[in-house]
Amino acid sequence: MDDLIKKLSKAEFFGKFPESDRAALAELATPRRLRSGEYSCYQGDIWPNVLFVSEGRLDWSMISVAGKEHVLFSLSPYDVFFGHSIFDDKPMPASLKATENSIVYRWDRKVILPILYRHPETLWEIAGMLTGTMRKAREIIYGLAFQPVAGRLATLLLDQFSDPDDVSVERDLTLNAIASRVASSPEVVCRILHQFQSEGVLEVTRATITLHNRSALKDMLEPE
Repeated sequence: MDDLIKKLSKAEFFGKFPESDRAALAELATPRRLRSGEYSCYQGDIWPNVLFVSEGRLDWSMISVAGKEHVLFSLSPYDVFFGHSIFDDKPMPASLKATENSIVYRWDRKVILPILYRHPETLWEIAGMLTGTMRKAREIIYGLAFQPVAGRLATLLLDQFSDPDDVSVERDLTLNAIASRVASSPEVVCRILHQFQSEGVLEVTRATITLHNRSALKDMLEPE
């Protein structure tokens, strides 16, 4: 329990709580180990819970009517996720799936709300976080509607090189995962990556991505 209390102190929202409330959260938490590919909740579930990622990584992904999966964002260690159902008792709009072996802690609404109510400033911050999530989803949907696949792929690749000094980064996404994030097929993504390589923009191996021409990727984001 001491280890969980320490981790909660590094989490958004919970890190601002007094030690006594973090200890209460640790005692009330329901732990779960997720294998890679296992779901914490499914799109369409009524899931009024809060989730804390202790170890591993989870994707928040949506399945379209046609059955295509699109990853909206990922959760990493110390991230806190508030299930939509906790606020309106309606089905979850997407699924949470572990992309590697993970350890998470869950609190049901009736367990965590009394603690949250003791910190009204946190409720305001949660509202801000949810608003930011909606804006991010809007940008993603807008990009899917108006950006060609090459532009969406360029955006994803540039996100991997967030530090301007980075030249080479570890490749932590499979071809299928990249295709899911840019709402395309692995075959199309593979062709575009080969095109980028042949033009000297970047080099992709099984382990790394090396960027040779950042400006070329940025140019693909500009409207034609």
